[in-house]
Amino acid sequence: MRKSIFFLTIGLMWWNNQTAIAQNCGSRQLNPEIAYFLKLIGYKDLSLEQLRKTPIEQIKFAGPPAMPYPTSDVTKIKITADSIPVLVFNPTKGKNLPIIIHYHGGGFIAPLLPCLEQPLWLEAKTYEAVVFAVDYRVAPEHPFPAAVNDSYNAFKWIAENGSKFGGDTAKIILEGNSAGANLVAVTAQKAKKEGISHQIKLQVMNGLPVDLRPSNMENSSSYQENAVGYFQTKDACYFSVETYAPQQYNNPEVSPILTEDLTGLPPAVIINAEFDPLRDDGALYAAKLRQFGVTVWEKCFPGQIHCLIGLLPEAKEIKEYQAIVKQAITATCKP
Repeated sequence: MRKSIFFLTIGLMWWNNQTAIAQNCGSRQLNPEIAYFLKLIGYKDLSLEQLRKTPIEQIKFAGPPAMPYPTSDVTKIKITADSIPVLVFNPTKGKNLPIIIHYHGGGFIAPLLPCLEQPLWLEAKTYEAVVFAVDYRVAPEHPFPAAVNDSYNAFKWIAENGSKFGGDTAKIILEGNSAGANLVAVTAQKAKKEGISHQIKLQVMNGLPVDLRPSNMENSSSYQENAVGYFQTKDACYFSVETYAPQQYNNPEVSPILTEDLTGLPPAVIINAEFDPLRDDGALYAAKLRQFGVTVWEKCFPGQIHCLIGLLPEAKEIKEYQAIVKQAITATCKP
């Protein structure tokens, strides 16, 4: 009885705080460099109907050209009974390094594209870590729960075998962008259920979709403010969800904010952007984690779009993002 009252009280606190938490993080001035970037790439919004009519291959493989990097710094492997492809980046060739398990974005539809490899190689250098990039199965060929199963099974395999590639399995960080951030949250929650979440020292979630219910998309302030015009649109979110997990929106493994008890989850870094439909999702999950005693580093970048897309690697915002992650890694991965 007391436990039920406790969860009810926490739930009401979270619900009542939504309006206060879901707010702008800037003055509604789009960064001029991002405005130029959107113009440069000829960005145009696609409606939900247009997305439904677009050949899925055009959506899956959209992206910039791949940038070169030393191929000697990457190892390509396949793991678990499902032969999940994983790229392992260790450019420092070090030993006992923190392990970053990376789950890519792409709306649960795009695979791990070649254009993502060079940034992951740079990330391994920046954080002096071994980066395991998981190429989980994607929709519509492999709808939910394939991506969840691959993400979780890859985490368990890397937790047992990461030392073979220079990693320290006592220093595991789950990291994801957009759809990948959702998979980070779900993987951490599944690990908690199985009693192995202590193996995860940190969650890093950038552009986090944590409530995929259509009702959230219609009621969230950030979804309404940023529905069109800023690269990630409300219709694109609808399309991703209906392709990935049709009629599964109320499942906590699709909408992880619906999990009642978040006690004992690993510390988290949550990065939001002012002009992102998903901004409020990240803010609300950060607040709920804190209510259950989880340490959270949180930053909303004013003037920026989903996942800080369009910024150059040397941009001050990217440097600030990296500094937050480094601080969190130092705090959570102590010897």
